[in-house]
Amino acid sequence: MRSLSPTNQTQSGIPQGVVIPGQSDNQNDNNGNSINPRNQQNVNQLLHLPLDSPTEFQQMVANSTGKLLPIYGANLFRNPPSTFAPLNMVPVTPDYVIGPGDELLIQIWGQVTLNSRYTVDRDGGIHIPQVGTVHVAGLPFAQLQDYLKSQVGRVFRNFDLNVNMGQLRSIQVFVVGQARQPGVFTISSLSTLTNALFATGGPTPQGSMRHIQLKRAGKVILDYDLYALLEHGDKSNDMQLLPGDVIYIPPVGPQVAVAGSVNVPAIYELKSANSTSVGDVLELAAGLTSVASGERVRLERVDERRMRSMVEVPLDAQGRSTILQDGDLLELVAVVSQYKDAITLRGNVANPGRYTWKPGMRVRDLIPDKDALITRDYWLKRSQLGQPMLTYIPTCLPVTPYGIPDLRFGIAAGDEGMYPIWRYSSTRDRNLVGYPFVSTEGISNNGLQNPADEGVPQTDGGLDCTKLGEPANPYGDLYGRYPSNQNNTNNSNTNNNNNLNATSSLNNNQLPNGAIPNAYTSNSNQMSSASASLGSTVSNSSAGQFKPRNDVKLSEPDIDWTYAVIERQSKANLTTSLLPFNLGKLVLEGDASQNLELLPGDVVTIFSKADIRVPQAQRTRFVRLEGEFLSAGIYSVQPGETLRQLVQRAGGFTPDAYLYGSEFTRESTRRVQQQRLNQYVDQIALQASTSAINNANSAISAQDSAAAAAASQQDQAVINSLRQTRATGRIVLQLDADSHDISQLPDLPLEDGDQFIVPRVPSTVSVDGAVYNQNSFVYDPTRRLGGYLRIAGGVNRDADKNRAYVIRASGAVISKQYSSTLRGNGFESLRLFPGDTIVVPLNLEKGKSLRLIVDLAQIVGQFGIAIAAANVVF
Repeated sequence: MRSLSPTNQTQSGIPQGVVIPGQSDNQNDNNGNSINPRNQQNVNQLLHLPLDSPTEFQQMVANSTGKLLPIYGANLFRNPPSTFAPLNMVPVTPDYVIGPGDELLIQIWGQVTLNSRYTVDRDGGIHIPQVGTVHVAGLPFAQLQDYLKSQVGRVFRNFDLNVNMGQLRSIQVFVVGQARQPGVFTISSLSTLTNALFATGGPTPQGSMRHIQLKRAGKVILDYDLYALLEHGDKSNDMQLLPGDVIYIPPVGPQVAVAGSVNVPAIYELKSANSTSVGDVLELAAGLTSVASGERVRLERVDERRMRSMVEVPLDAQGRSTILQDGDLLELVAVVSQYKDAITLRGNVANPGRYTWKPGMRVRDLIPDKDALITRDYWLKRSQLGQPMLTYIPTCLPVTPYGIPDLRFGIAAGDEGMYPIWRYSSTRDRNLVGYPFVSTEGISNNGLQNPADEGVPQTDGGLDCTKLGEPANPYGDLYGRYPSNQNNTNNSNTNNNNNLNATSSLNNNQLPNGAIPNAYTSNSNQMSSASASLGSTVSNSSAGQFKPRNDVKLSEPDIDWTYAVIERQSKANLTTSLLPFNLGKLVLEGDASQNLELLPGDVVTIFSKADIRVPQAQRTRFVRLEGEFLSAGIYSVQPGETLRQLVQRAGGFTPDAYLYGSEFTRESTRRVQQQRLNQYVDQIALQASTSAINNANSAISAQDSAAAAAASQQDQAVINSLRQTRATGRIVLQLDADSHDISQLPDLPLEDGDQFIVPRVPSTVSVDGAVYNQNSFVYDPTRRLGGYLRIAGGVNRDADKNRAYVIRASGAVISKQYSSTLRGNGFESLRLFPGDTIVVPLNLEKGKSLRLIVDLAQIVGQFGIAIAAANVVF
């Protein structure tokens, strides 16, 4: 029988080590000698078997239960072992039978010396010099040494003998029937029936696992039940194979399905058709689960091969003895998740859960005092407030030009500990790149980030040094995101007004290479003059060198004392009703009328102020006062307290307070502004899309098509820029420029998360936009708007002077279009105040008139040519 050599196996696409049915696993050289190194294992690299198609019985069970049950034991052969048969180098068992092809290692010492290898020939003998031919075939290995010693002892005396097995022979067996890989297999002589089953992939879904037959000399010598191995690990009936053995896998026998609350739901094969009971099959399924109902089991049966019927079998001794038939389906259900005599307490409480109901039990028995309403999360977060915080900047490790970590501030490479990827450093270095550390304490009361920080990754100092490149500015990652104090005194209103002006003619002008005007690309998170004056995010100011890390906020939402509820289901008609009660009167005042009686199955829910919106007067409100206050800080708002009253309670303003430039922001207003802004951008996107389609349809030349495509690309860039704009939530207080007293503040009701920033009096006025020198200039009370434009170099050729406007430090905006009636004076004579900003937008309409003249000239010229041609013809 021919074997594939390693070269031939590779060229034929067959992996090395795979034993082909009908071929030997030994490798032969050109002379036909066997090549089998001792250190080479006889392995079979079987691939993972493909998924089997579900049988008809599996499909019927799936239609009934909604789950596709596996055939019990099939997964045993899904991942066959890498070894095709037992290793040849392992010691043979005492009952191993010697046969032709086995190699014997015989050592004799004493009167005669012999150390040689002998292969059993086809006649079953070996030839020993000076002794002759000795027949050894058919002897068990346990008797071989004594037998050889007796044979040699007929010739020699005074010697000792030792015999061992060398290269073992290979045998051929036949695997037929419902096997995954039927055929002739060449395997090791140490193989057993189980080894052969694994080598062939086991039975198919249509094959039996309980009646596998081993035939020898035409007789069935073993009826093997795989369930004994699967269920109990019993391999005692396994038998060693001999040459010419036939393994026959018959078709599958009667099958039943077990589904539901059993430990091993599957399809099982019955040992016999009329002797397996319900209890026997439940034992095959490893018994019931811990939540299975022990009362009864549903038995679905194909009644006389005509229709399916349903029978409920009790799980008592009589029911367990019920005989099953082929095609039966057992389904066990789990117990109902119903608690007997239990009360459920949930919500804003310290110990939510189920409690035992007792007759006469009331709500106060569940909530004995106020401490029972403090959640565990509250205490956990309170305990975390006292933990130490990181106060230095994490950095990536410096490396040599060869990528090897260099010395780390005196710490040699290898001495850095368990985490060599990155280290903390308290000094800044040009070669080190890091992220600013942000503590979780920098979150506002409502859990939202500061609007100025939206879009900026909040990190805990962990670095991915493999993705950080060398920046142009060594501190760019640390401070590059913070805008400088210069030219950043505008709030988001500046950006919004610029965008409003710019988008009025999106499709009428194109810039080269898709360039976007400054009006579109302005920073969406620009600071107001109040924030800039405080220096809260300016890297070179004393207050802005550090990221804020401490805050005062609610660890958990406060309890809603006015409302709690009992959910109760009626036993009569199973309808659910709600029984509300006043938690504050019950717990704080001891009102007996609110101490409702509880019944089994009731669910008591305690709400917090975050679960249900309560009136503003009942909410817990924290307001931040920052800047020029005598006692700047975070204050809890008292019921009915207004902005003026809160500032009065905080001690009022400092002498340097610039009340006109104050900034009042509100989170609820910010959300509304952001919603309106998103709607505005969506409307612009729809208009731009419609305009692009119209321009493409009206294009009559390649030049027009290219211009329409460029305009569409520019419009999309503008829309993308607008989508990055973030609302600030600022409310303009409309204060006079000379306001300086608390009495001039409005009686504005306060909400949670409000922030009131009062800067010191700034000393500059800013000029931005289409001027020759965008800059900030020292404030001069005698200089008017035109004077600031002149010292900024005046407007340039791209300016739209008719749409210039001023952003007041108070947040109000005055445009040139609507300022002609201001006391009869012009826009340039407008009086400015400290912190104001003059903005001159770009003229996006420039060039439109010239293009119109060119188009008209082309039309007139073509019309004249047509008239001349008509005169020639006629």
